[in-house]
Amino acid sequence: MSTTEFEFVSGFSAIRLIHGTNKASVEILLYGATVVSWNVNDQKILFLSDKASFENGKGIRGGIPVVFPQFGPGKLPQHGFARTKKWTLGDTNVDKQTGDVTAKFHLHDDEDTLKIWPFTFELTLSITLKANKFEQKLTVINKDDKQFDFTALLHTYFTVSDINKTKISGLRNIDYIDKVDNATLKHETNEYIEFVSETDRVYKNGATNNNLVTIIDNSNQQQFEIQIKTQTFNDFVIWNPWIEKAKNSNDIGEHNYSKFVCVEAGQVSKPVELNSKQTWNASQEISLISHS
Repeated sequence: MSTTEFEFVSGFSAIRLIHGTNKASVEILLYGATVVSWNVNDQKILFLSDKASFENGKGIRGGIPVVFPQFGPGKLPQHGFARTKKWTLGDTNVDKQTGDVTAKFHLHDDEDTLKIWPFTFELTLSITLKANKFEQKLTVINKDDKQFDFTALLHTYFTVSDINKTKISGLRNIDYIDKVDNATLKHETNEYIEFVSETDRVYKNGATNNNLVTIIDNSNQQQFEIQIKTQTFNDFVIWNPWIEKAKNSNDIGEHNYSKFVCVEAGQVSKPVELNSKQTWNASQEISLISHS
């Protein structure tokens, strides 16, 4: 069990956490506090595009970018600024009994953020690596003397063997915004979400189904399941760009669309209204529950 700082790519420092069992590891860039890998028993759980651009001011295509204080397009840059700012490493801790490793990352307002979003704030992202689980807790503190509103999301890219053989459960009977169909409000009637074309949906209050969503990968005569459990994050975004958008994207690649699915825990359909000096917490726990 250890915590190590290293250079992930030129100019981008990262922190590597290794679990006490030596069977699990996670790597987090200081840039955006973006998780870029989580491996369990040599299995890569997160997708990171081989065409990802590591350039200041741009989001990382893959891993788990932190979206704050704006989801999607708007007055601020796409998905806000937290994912393109350099965070600082805070406390690290190792549980000697379990081997679990925790690291905390911090982001504060600065001259650049105040120009485009005139509020003082503090973000903390706490990351805990367990033997077959991975936890993230996002804390937002309003340090300003007035209320501010925000949306927030953990933009998680999961590796799959083949998107055509991947399905997602846990969102039946949930209303969703279909962004591919002119943001039409629809109702999910299917037990499983399957992928046959571009998918971009915001499941409103999707966390009401026991706060649990499961990804099932049935490819290559293997099956593994990943469970995402949330607290306070009330929405789930399900996204895959499919062939044309992947082909036309500089940082995805024509064939990479079939290798990932985004299942994103967030609070995006209704902004959080955070009063002065108040704190808001939300978290996700991702578990690898079966693999054969």
